[in-house]
Amino acid sequence: MGIFSMSTFRALALCFFASVLMSACGGDPFWLPRAHKITIQQGNLISQTQLERVTVGMNRDEVRSLIGTPVANLPFQTDRWDYIYTQGPAGSEIRAKRVSILFQGDQVSDIDSNQDLESGEKPARRYWWERFSSSSQSN
Repeated sequence: MGIFSMSTFRALALCFFASVLMSACGGDPFWLPRAHKITIQQGNLISQTQLERVTVGMNRDEVRSLIGTPVANLPFQTDRWDYIYTQGPAGSEIRAKRVSILFQGDQVSDIDSNQDLESGEKPARRYWWERFSSSSQSN
């Protein structure tokens, strides 16, 4: 008969094929449906018209009434208010905007912003099947 009986051989073959089938289910193949990735928004979104209403010489209360309280209110930088806004779906390029209002005493002395720029990077690790899904979405 040999080393294995027929029932042992069938059991081993069944285990082998079951393990092959189970390993085929691993990963995230592009043809399977995925969960929806929500767009995450954080911070204060300040429009260009709101920012244009803030002028040099305004006091802190006027600025706060026009564009709200800053997201980053640092105790060691009381003369600087930072308004930061980020938006993007999880795992993709993130849109980031920043407005910094500098004070001298109680008056606005300078306004710095990257409103015309968008910063952010795509994550470094990308799966091979994401090339198909990202190219079909951009067309």
